[in-house]
Amino acid sequence: MITQIRSWTHDDDIPTMIGRKKVDWSIFEYGTTIPNDFKTFFYRANGDEEIEVGKGKPVTLICDGNLYQASLRNVDQKSASRETLQLRYHSTEIKELMVSRFKHSYEYIYARKPQDPGNKKQVIVPDELAEYIELYSTDIPYTYEIKLVPLQNNHSVQNIWWVNQGGTLTEEREEGIIWAPLTGKGGRSQYHWDTLDEVKQGDIILHYANGSIGYVSKVLEDCVRAQKPSSMSSSNWDEQGRLVRVEYHVLQPKIPLTQFSQNIMELQIDQGPIHSGAGVKQGYLFRFNIEGLQMIQESAPEVNWPEFTLFNQTQTKEKAMVTSLLILEDDGVVDTLKQIQSYISHQGFHYPQGLIENLYLSLKTKPFVILAGVSGTGKTKLVKLFGEALGATGDNHQFTLIPVRPDWSDPSDLLGYKDLSGAFRPGRLAEVLVEASQPANQHKPYFICLDEMNLARVEYYFSDVLSVIETQEWKQDRIVTSKLINHESLLPEDQSVYGDLSIPDNVYLIGTVNMDETTHPFSKKVLDRANTIEFNYIDLQQYPSLALQDEEALLPVHNSFLRSEYLQLVDVYAEYTDLVHTTTEKLVKINHILEGIHSHVGFRIRDSICFYMVYNQRYELLTPDEAFDLQLLQKILPRVQGSSLSVKRVLLKLLEEALGIKHSSFSDLMEDASNIDQEWNDDQEEKKAKHPLSARKIAFMLRRLEEDGFTSYWLS
Repeated sequence: MITQIRSWTHDDDIPTMIGRKKVDWSIFEYGTTIPNDFKTFFYRANGDEEIEVGKGKPVTLICDGNLYQASLRNVDQKSASRETLQLRYHSTEIKELMVSRFKHSYEYIYARKPQDPGNKKQVIVPDELAEYIELYSTDIPYTYEIKLVPLQNNHSVQNIWWVNQGGTLTEEREEGIIWAPLTGKGGRSQYHWDTLDEVKQGDIILHYANGSIGYVSKVLEDCVRAQKPSSMSSSNWDEQGRLVRVEYHVLQPKIPLTQFSQNIMELQIDQGPIHSGAGVKQGYLFRFNIEGLQMIQESAPEVNWPEFTLFNQTQTKEKAMVTSLLILEDDGVVDTLKQIQSYISHQGFHYPQGLIENLYLSLKTKPFVILAGVSGTGKTKLVKLFGEALGATGDNHQFTLIPVRPDWSDPSDLLGYKDLSGAFRPGRLAEVLVEASQPANQHKPYFICLDEMNLARVEYYFSDVLSVIETQEWKQDRIVTSKLINHESLLPEDQSVYGDLSIPDNVYLIGTVNMDETTHPFSKKVLDRANTIEFNYIDLQQYPSLALQDEEALLPVHNSFLRSEYLQLVDVYAEYTDLVHTTTEKLVKINHILEGIHSHVGFRIRDSICFYMVYNQRYELLTPDEAFDLQLLQKILPRVQGSSLSVKRVLLKLLEEALGIKHSSFSDLMEDASNIDQEWNDDQEEKKAKHPLSARKIAFMLRRLEEDGFTSYWLS
């Protein structure tokens, strides 16, 4: 099997191979950073010796009989609560060697490297120009043989590109160009616009629009900065952009996407145009390659292709099983969430604005979320579609639906039990945990949907899981928990599979709940450990779009997209001191209010809310007030219930916090608050609230207290 993470590849069929690294700028500067998934291969080459965090070991690199000194360091990244393995040079000789051997990569990157020291944008060398460094183990630990694999063909190799044009095709074809703005809304750039900088004279571009490829072009000049063409003056794009002059050639007949997309998908082109569902990604200019171009040509032999697109057919290679996962930096989170929203919309489902961002932040904060709402609002479907958009489906076993039965009274139905013979009979959850724990799967996210989880008492069948979730801690580069199933309690034949089973950090538990006479309420033990996302306010006038649109699922993402990065408040305190203080001060005021009914919160909820706010600030998803509004709604209000005047007083004080002002008629409302929720039927009034979602919920809870003599977050 071949494992591929970013620019690193490992082939199990080559016994001594540690890894193959695509040359990037770090190779010419200091060495390279090693993906966490590749640590195993380096440690194996070192006699299974692991390097302590913050420590390093001297390394000898052998190349063409010459010895070069380097070191292997396990760098302690305290700000991210993890360590990173790095291979670093100790001499200028090896740097000079890299520059002399990898001339094409050095020239390509240097010409495009941002000159501004603060701009960390990475230049990616196209596959057609890629050069590689390979590392092999020897009989001596910490001594590696390196092989340098420069570009074998000449510098005239053409890059192949794919452009999505749609409504702009006519204008761009008439002017003989492709064009994209430098930035979009909010001053944010897009990687599929930035790629224009890499387009050079002689490159080939495939033009996709309306479900098929209808043109191919040859690039006449390197990309230049240029103002928006006059033909696009009516568009909302910024004036400044990138322009490439091309020569369009019509393809007759047009080549439908369905004719070749499955084959292209299997190529797994880095930043390519085809997603894992064999549809086209949303975006403008994507990377492509000669092999993909030839596949399209072979699928359409009736098309008269221009001579400049014809290459000698490359030799067919055996296809290996490749695990290629998209690893996102912080600035890619917003775009990814937009694509998730787009994918869900294209399936005909519509959810409240901000729900996808909220669900992501909640899962990132802690891998247990409760979705609450009236029956038929699409809670279970949301979990399924969210997972699908990230490459987790029922077919690849990364999405599992577990319907909860009313008769579940202990963990055996979920985790498993020992039969009369002593053999272990696993539950569905245990089976998923086993698969997710496999080394080959640890970088894939697994979603488990506990459907209608409160048909039975959650504390009865889920208590073991709830307790184990709280034992999360870092061990090297992974989050580990205590054991759900002890090794010693099983028969020898079951120990190898289910012994010492825990909850791996790539498993995400989402429970869906309805609140009616057939279900059970939640204890504070459950509520403390989950974000409770409620969507009871339904707009029935949401209709499917009749426009023909392609599906837009993403490439499967690496688990780092969802996995928590903070487990203790100390993990974020140094970097986000002001935000932690501001959030905690708000919680202190709220806690003073909640003390009146003994519902005040502890450190667990404080830390969880701080993490949510930190992630939100990092990714710039919601305003601080919007984010805190959601946390007040999801972590605080579900704890409030009762029938006393003390509960009413607490709700009125919480309402003042949500409004951000002192209510002028507090004493009157203590007498009668039955009409208070009518204020929030007026959109203009709702906009006056600092935290409008919480204010509306509190007002509703107050009205129920007046009318029924009892109130709870869960009453619908």
